[in-house]
Amino acid sequence: MKTRLISQLAIFGLVALLMVSIFTAAAASNTVPSARMDNVSSGINANVLKPSQCAALNLTAIVICPSNGTCNGTAKSELIIGSPNADTIKGKGGADCILGGDGDDDITGGAGGDVCIGGPGNDTFHSCETVIQ
Repeated sequence: MKTRLISQLAIFGLVALLMVSIFTAAAASNTVPSARMDNVSSGINANVLKPSQCAALNLTAIVICPSNGTCNGTAKSELIIGSPNADTIKGKGGADCILGGDGDDDITGGAGGDVCIGGPGNDTFHSCETVIQ
């Protein structure tokens, strides 16, 4: 009788071990697609790029000045970025954040609450509500 009980327990153990192996193999063969929860992107706009001196301005566009020396904004509130050369920058309408860059820049803010920030060089400012050299 003991022999029969031992053999039944051994068969039961083998069946249990076989079932566990099958379920483990089935679970290992399943693949779960990546949820990309760590892949976060956000757009870069003028308000993200503006310096802290222009924090009070709500900018709607970016204007990058060409290296030929003349750059004009529009009626929008813009982040205007000067070139490494001497520039003539006119903000025109809107509350602009104007960054002169290198060179001797001539910066005109225009209408609106403009923040004009010079750079290395001898910059000249006109119609800017805030001037930072």
